[in-house]
Amino acid sequence: MRSDVPAVLAAADAFVLASRREGNPLSVMEAMAAGKPVLATAVGCVPELVPEGAGRLVPPGEPSSLEAAMYEIACDLGLARAMGGVAARFARERFDDTDMARAYERLYGAVS
Repeated sequence: MRSDVPAVLAAADAFVLASRREGNPLSVMEAMAAGKPVLATAVGCVPELVPEGAGRLVPPGEPSSLEAAMYEIACDLGLARAMGGVAARFARERFDDTDMARAYERLYGAVS
């Protein structure tokens, strides 16, 4: 586990995840909490994690689509900051530790 994730994210203009398969990637939540726009393939739970306006989701296996999203952000840092703001607000509202713990308690209670 890296100890320098906050510093790495602080130095980035955006977060890119080019996976063919994913579950529920913590890295996406960390990037959003750091106020970074997410440019990612729409796999696993990623579409549920990244709301409209917080980045760009592209089909897996289409590197040119991911390249276009990266180019868009690189050419418009104002857009990157705006998307990062949306991401950070969403993360504060949805990824709160206490709220997530309660959600897991409800889930475990429902299946037991």
